[in-house]
Amino acid sequence: MPSAYDFPGGIYPPERKQRSSQATLIEAPLPSRVTLPLQQHSGQPATPCVASGDRVKVGSVIANREGMISSNLHASISGTVTEVTTAQITIEGDGQDELFRLPSLDWRSAGRQELLERLNESGIVGLGGAGFPSHIKARVVERHAIDTLVINAAECEPYITADDLTLRHYPGEVIEGAQIIAKLCDAQHIVIGIEDNKPEAIEALQQALADSQPVPVELTVIPTRYPSGGERQLIKKLLDLNVPSGGLPADVGVLCHNPGTLLAIRHAVRDGQPLVSRIVTLTGEAIAQPGNRWVRLGTSVMELLEEAGVNHSALNQVIQGGPMMGKPLLTLDTPVTKLTNCLIAATLDELPPPPAESPCIRCGECESVCPVALLPQQLHWYARAQDDTKLERYHLFDCIECGACSYVCPSHIPLVVDYREAKSRIRLQRIEATKAEHAKHRFEFRQARLAREEAEKQARKQARQAQQRRPSNTVTPSTSSDKVDLRGLRIAHAAAKASVKKAEKTLARVAQEDPKQSLDDLEMQLATAQENLKAAELQLAQAREEQSSEESP
Repeated sequence: MPSAYDFPGGIYPPERKQRSSQATLIEAPLPSRVTLPLQQHSGQPATPCVASGDRVKVGSVIANREGMISSNLHASISGTVTEVTTAQITIEGDGQDELFRLPSLDWRSAGRQELLERLNESGIVGLGGAGFPSHIKARVVERHAIDTLVINAAECEPYITADDLTLRHYPGEVIEGAQIIAKLCDAQHIVIGIEDNKPEAIEALQQALADSQPVPVELTVIPTRYPSGGERQLIKKLLDLNVPSGGLPADVGVLCHNPGTLLAIRHAVRDGQPLVSRIVTLTGEAIAQPGNRWVRLGTSVMELLEEAGVNHSALNQVIQGGPMMGKPLLTLDTPVTKLTNCLIAATLDELPPPPAESPCIRCGECESVCPVALLPQQLHWYARAQDDTKLERYHLFDCIECGACSYVCPSHIPLVVDYREAKSRIRLQRIEATKAEHAKHRFEFRQARLAREEAEKQARKQARQAQQRRPSNTVTPSTSSDKVDLRGLRIAHAAAKASVKKAEKTLARVAQEDPKQSLDDLEMQLATAQENLKAAELQLAQAREEQSSEESP
């Protein structure tokens, strides 16, 4: 059923999906060697757990997640580990393709913790581009009540057809993956949002919906427009909900997942198969055999293009991702990762370089197409001036970097480049500020601990002196020095209490400003401060009790 809601702005670039969508989904040749970067997800890079010379199977864990926001990494071919560095792991294949799989789980009867651990073990991350670890995303229910799970099948960016082919070939498996996530986050509804330029995928989904249970699934077809696949835009289009500025879909009770991610979740749970391959769109006028292929992670981009019949004389550039939000590869000696959804081998005529930038003429076109209703012109000026206060006031971080403003700019100003640089600069400043705040808390905690220890030391010393002066059969009143002991303990208690309040404020502020940032260090600092406060309260209570007993007749 069509959607009755809408989001502002948007553009209609040439789709250029036909060449890759007409070909059948096939398996890419098994690579003889793979190079697997340790950073294939949001958060911290994985930590290697293998060494050179180790034998591995397809699905063997070769790097463990590091910290809270991270993901396991698995061997995508069987063979021998030949190199382990701080950035990547290289495996020389043996051609046997020997598999290692986890036991199959019945997700309907399995417990929530068991399913979360399976996602964690399998290294599942968002395959739509962000790469956020799925086991962490599934835990959002711990902080937010989720009502609706959205399957984001819009795939609005030109050229890319990986989700389209996924839904044509695996509609039932994708919906089953959605049911697994719905169970994990207690969602009561599942809504599929798909653009109307994917008729075969729509038909396949309609047939698969008949067998979907237990959570009801609704299929909503929306008009083709870029960037309807943005989370905020799709949620508005499907549910008429507005994600708040600086917020997440979970703030309005919604969770979004990409079809490829849901398919990987289904394979991990039902088949025990870790994430070792993904569907990649190979397209562009410089290759003879465009299409979509199942590709092992770590496969060389050069090998893939050679297999697809690349014409090196016509090739001008290779873009990873789509033409709007993707980035040109600096070298073809680059491996496919969990985040590689499309490779465009473009000729010069196909995607020519933009003309030289000229001054802004204040036409307002950028504002009219912004899907977030921002003011791109003002953001451009403040980004160039490095006026970070104004950038935050004008909601720079709500920009989804879709490129619609740059696309329509008659002056050919690289607006998105300005925004990315400004965001990077501000994020770096926030990181430095957070480090400084951590250092300040550590100093305050240390001072509070030293004050407490000194007060305890003085209390013990004065207690011994009082005991020596006191006759065995009399009780002497407390002296002025005993009151000084209490004063020191009160100071330590007040310092510890202030440290707890500061740690709580810092944790709340950082969580609000950047919900995706790891809060492990801040939570540890708060726990330490709370422990120091409890110790100070105990010492103060004991000292008061001792003084009270001494003053009693």
